[in-house]
Amino acid sequence: MTGRAMSRLPWAVLRGLVGLIYVFMLGPIIITATVSFNAANQSRFPPVGLSLHWWAEALSPRWLQPLGFSVKLALLAAIITTLLGLPLAFGLTRYRFPGREVLIALSLGPLALPALVTGIGLLQLFQISGFGFLLGFPALLIAHVIICLPFCVRTVAIGLQAMPAKVEQAAASLGARPRTVFLEVTLPLIKSGLFAGASFAFIQSFTDYSISLFLSRAGMQPISVTILSFLDYGFAPTLAAVAVISMVAPLVLIFLVQHFFRIGDFVYGAGGGA
Repeated sequence: MTGRAMSRLPWAVLRGLVGLIYVFMLGPIIITATVSFNAANQSRFPPVGLSLHWWAEALSPRWLQPLGFSVKLALLAAIITTLLGLPLAFGLTRYRFPGREVLIALSLGPLALPALVTGIGLLQLFQISGFGFLLGFPALLIAHVIICLPFCVRTVAIGLQAMPAKVEQAAASLGARPRTVFLEVTLPLIKSGLFAGASFAFIQSFTDYSISLFLSRAGMQPISVTILSFLDYGFAPTLAAVAVISMVAPLVLIFLVQHFFRIGDFVYGAGGGA
């Protein structure tokens, strides 16, 4: 083997590993999408014939209602989480006060606890405290805000820490009031982190099933719980079509946020979203 071939060998191995990673990540998605066009009443791959029958079922009210429920729940959870996470991250990042460490632990605690434990704990809390009547959308919204808050707090805190040093002091020294400094200097500089946190919160809420399984009720079930319940009857091609449709909402959100706010630059550094 020549020296030139030896120098290319590491890059060839790296490309092969990257290719295997892509196959591992995208393979199940491609197989699921292919199964959804199966003409047979079974989840076969390769598909037996081609049919849009299962897509017609996936777009029926039976599935669109929980899908719309999940989108509404995730949007509200993301908005409330952002409104709560912004001042919380600002206070934890910029100030030192008694109980700060406790507040950090409470705001980031849901990341350390398994979602299953959190779901059971919240269910017991609602029942014991006499607020069991909130089960359904109100309880789900409260729970999703709790589990999504750490994502917003962390991303906003990272954005604040990455701001140019003393840029706020420079604006204040030129006569800008604190409110003006925040709205016209701080907020534009951390908007990528803010929208990244909101996007992560939406995706976390939209894809959650461990907590939603305990706090939902009939007529108020997210799409994840509806899919899990349908699995009792087996994996029909309908589920493949529903799964593909369920992937569209987070992907569209990420595309739009990346297009307008370039969260890729926040995640990967300047130029990462190019």
